[in-house]
Amino acid sequence: MNELHVTFLKPLEITLNKSESETVSTIKEIIALYLYKNGAISLGKAGEIMGLSKPEMLHLLSTSGISVNYTTDDLKSDLETLDRVIG
Repeated sequence: MNELHVTFLKPLEITLNKSESETVSTIKEIIALYLYKNGAISLGKAGEIMGLSKPEMLHLLSTSGISVNYTTDDLKSDLETLDRVIG
């Protein structure tokens, strides 16, 4: 995975009143949700950025008030996967 380094003049964890790891998680969440909401990345990619499974990502979207961008292609793909698994 590519890395992005961002420098803030004032430590962001102090501004947010969070630990460094909590701040990193918050930044990842903001970026992943923004990109997903704007259609730049898929649900799976958003989950990968966050380190969450698909069900966990769906729950995060729900609690964040963001609609799921579930297309007919997504449905077809899920049905094909289900067919392979169930046989």
